[in-house]
Amino acid sequence: MKARELVDRYNQGFRDFSDTDLSRENLSGMGLTAIDLANANLSEANLSCSTLNEANLYGAKLSTTVLYRASLSDVNLCDADLNGASLIKADLHGARLERANLRDADLTGANLNAVSLANSDLTGANLSCVSLVGANLEGANLAEAFLKGANLDGAKLNGANLEGANLSGASFSEANLSHANFSACDLSCANLYAANLSDALLAKADLSGANLSNANLNDANLKDADLNGAFLVDAQLGRACLDGANLSKSNCYKANFKGAFLLRTNLNGANLNCTDFSNASLQTVDQEADRNPDYVTD
Repeated sequence: MKARELVDRYNQGFRDFSDTDLSRENLSGMGLTAIDLANANLSEANLSCSTLNEANLYGAKLSTTVLYRASLSDVNLCDADLNGASLIKADLHGARLERANLRDADLTGANLNAVSLANSDLTGANLSCVSLVGANLEGANLAEAFLKGANLDGAKLNGANLEGANLSGASFSEANLSHANFSACDLSCANLYAANLSDALLAKADLSGANLSNANLNDANLKDADLNGAFLVDAQLGRACLDGANLSKSNCYKANFKGAFLLRTNLNGANLNCTDFSNASLQTVDQEADRNPDYVTD
């Protein structure tokens, strides 16, 4: 179907265009609110600045499609293929993208507040400066994704995979990050205030200068993580693994390290006032290598 025919029929009141082939068609700037394009082929189409609010794009093919500044609030994109699509500055507020394929998609500056991206694939996607406040990313794959400066306050990322992602300067205030994989991530200067990172994998992550005050890091794996200059005021690190971690110059005032594993941990210059190390296994890097670990108790 050609773009002109679709627009003419839409203006006549038709809304069901499911399974339609619109690949490579130019639909830029079109107003297509509540249109049904389920399982339609829109690959390589131009939908920039188009209005598709409340549209049904379930299972649609949108690989390498241009959706620059498109209005897609409350749209259904579940199981859609958006591999390599351009969604720069698109408005996807409240959209559903469960199980969607967004590998290598460009969502720079997009509005993804309150979206559902549960179990979606965002491997290698560009989410720089994206707003994901209150979004649901449970079980999503964000490996090697670029989220520098993104806002994920209050988001749900429990069980998500963010291995090797760039999260520098991103905000996760009060977000649920339990059981998430942040191994080898760049979380430098990130805001993780009061975030739930229980049982999270943060091995070899860069958390230098990050704000982890009031965060829940109980049972987290921080082996060889860099927390140089990090803020851990009132943080909970019960039973956490900090083997080989760098906490030099960090602020651990009133932090709870009960039962934590801190062998080879660098605490040089750290603020340990009122810190609780009861039942922790502690042997810092400046201790002699042949000494037995000290077990700190009440």
